[in-house]
Amino acid sequence: MNEIEIQIKRSSRRTLSLQITREGQVVVHCPFSTTQEQIQMFVDEHRQWIGENLEQVKWRLTKRPVMTSEQVWKAKSLARMTLSAKVRFWAAKMGVTYGTISIRQQATRWGSCSSKGNLNFNWTLILTPEPLQDYVVVHELAHRLEMNHSDRFWKIVESQIPDYKERRNLLKTYENQVTVME
Repeated sequence: MNEIEIQIKRSSRRTLSLQITREGQVVVHCPFSTTQEQIQMFVDEHRQWIGENLEQVKWRLTKRPVMTSEQVWKAKSLARMTLSAKVRFWAAKMGVTYGTISIRQQATRWGSCSSKGNLNFNWTLILTPEPLQDYVVVHELAHRLEMNHSDRFWKIVESQIPDYKERRNLLKTYENQVTVME
């Protein structure tokens, strides 16, 4: 549609919406009954927003480092060692227990905690500054006391990391930070 390639996804939804994927693909979600003209008008009305967000994605994709599979393997090993030590430290400080620790390639999460106390961390967390790593570890361990994101949960996090809001916001700038070469 006019120099911008648009992917159209029709469904039983009632409204039109725009999405720009991590790879920079523009997607219009629309009802089955939407005409091409309506889609074109919708895209035209949001052309500035699309342009600004595509620039952001393009910048992120060109600025992130490229790592070989060997470098990734080393980073994962370092992540396993470093994050395991951080979990031991913070768990003792917070008085919580945990199950296994796994280092994974997670597309959309820095970490997670299962109801059994098993902790998963994204290996790319090791590429962020240490205070952000501590925030993610504390966040996941706080789920051992509160398995939700209630006010009580955030008070637990804040008791350990008083500036957690700043760290959480800064962490967002590190998403999609590396390209892996096979």
